[in-house]
Amino acid sequence: MGSIGAHPASLSAVEQTESPSASAPSLGVTVIVIGTILRIVPLVAAFLRPTGSVATWLADYSPVPDFPAGTPLDLVAKGAMLGILVLSVLSIVGLLQRRTWGWTLAIVTAGLVLALNIGWWASGEARYLSMAVNTVVVFYLSQRDLRAAYGVTG
Repeated sequence: MGSIGAHPASLSAVEQTESPSASAPSLGVTVIVIGTILRIVPLVAAFLRPTGSVATWLADYSPVPDFPAGTPLDLVAKGAMLGILVLSVLSIVGLLQRRTWGWTLAIVTAGLVLALNIGWWASGEARYLSMAVNTVVVFYLSQRDLRAAYGVTG
């Protein structure tokens, strides 16, 4: 506005290219994506049931209980793992594309996994790392500026 010869349309174009929705992911989105990836790793390990000390340790920290292979409960658990896995991957895609549904999927899956973790805690087998990661994810998803960036009100 103060420069001589500056056309208002050109200023508008500059301002539009610097808008938050066109910029690189914020710190909050980065933390949420990393937290979601940390949620996915134990699910994949539990779903594939690999052998090895690290893989077994990761599988043991899945939020979905492990049941004997081939039983009806095992099929339900595998379905739940696959569902959480797909929703988590879709939430990452939606978050990176700055879509409201990405924010919604992220908060729903984090809440679901936190609910499962509370069940583990109540049974005496707490998954503290998973609880901490998902609590941080929910904290960042609840930030006013992040909700505004995704068009979430309330």
